[in-house]
Formats: sequence, C-alpha cells, structure tokens
Amino acid sequence: MGSKPVAIISGAGGLIGSHVVRVAPVHAPDWHVVGLTRRDLDLTDQAAVRQTWCELSPQLFIHCAALSKPVQCQEDPDLAFAQNVTATAFLANLAEDIPFVFLSTDQVFDGREGWYDEAAPVNPITVYAETKVAAERAVLENPTHTVIRTSLNAGRSPRGDRAFNEEMRLAWQANRTLRLFT
Repeated sequence: MGSKPVAIISGAGGLIGSHVVRVAPVHAPDWHVVGLTRRDLDLTDQAAVRQTWCELSPQLFIHCAALSKPVQCQEDPDLAFAQNVTATAFLANLAEDIPFVFLSTDQVFDGREGWYDEAAPVNPITVYAETKVAAERAVLENPTHTVIRTSLNAGRSPRGDRAFNEEMRLAWQANRTLRLFT
C-alpha cells in the first residue's frame, strides 16, 4: 500500500460509504482509502475478513455496511443479526488498536419524546433498531471507538435506491403508498 496509511470503508456500495470513498481523495489525500462492497467481501465470513484485514493492515476503519432496510430485517432477523451485530463486533475486535467509526441510526429510539441526545436511553422497536443497539454496545466496549447515529439519509447512492429521497421517488414512480412516521 506504499507509505500512506490505509483506511477501509465498508459499505462502499451504499449511500454513505460510497460518498466517503468519493470525497476521501480531496479530504484525506495522505490516506490510501479502500472501499469495500458486499461483492468485494462478505463481512459475515470471518476468515475472509481476517485475511483481508491482514493483507490491508488498516490504520482506520469506517463501518458503513449494514442490512439497513427495516422490512428486510423484520423478515430475516437472523441475517440482520449476523450482518449488523456479529460482523460489527468482529470488526470492532479486529480494530482493537486503531480508530473504528460505526454508523448507527436514530431508530435506536422509540420516537415518543424526540430531541434525543447521546445520553438518552435507547428503546428500539424494530429488529433493525435492536441490531443497531447491540452493535453499538459491542463497538463501545472499546472507549477509543466511535458511534455516529444518522437520520433520514438523503443523497444519490450508486444504485439509486439507498437514500430516503430515492426510496420515496421509487415508490412514487411505482404508484406505491409509503408509510412514513412522525
């Protein structure tokens, strides 16, 4: 990888991961940034993950990958747990001595009160949110690791179906009614 430190960005095929990879050369020109998509590496395959980790020897890991569709998580909680919790805990463990940034969600809250801060107690009401809470706990076992909770991510994803605004457009084009929330 040369003399530049290596940063791995998981979820590089998604909305946020692809954006981080795209802007990295401008904002982190002294880093070699490796974006990994699901096609590149199955994060539930621990042997493959460990091999990739050893080959790349990263100095930073930004974990954007997840099974992030709440409906899909409800339909297959085992897959959601494997991808969102087990894989995240394994990665956080590998990143024991380097900065690790984990993208979570505001859906860890039940929405009854609003205006939540970092210290507010979580109360997940979906499988997706439950997996994110469990993953956050695994990540934060290391006090040098960071959790970022995002909300209603908008933008342009590589496949055009990852961002909230893209999902709304696709539903409108298919004449489907979306169930939203307050």
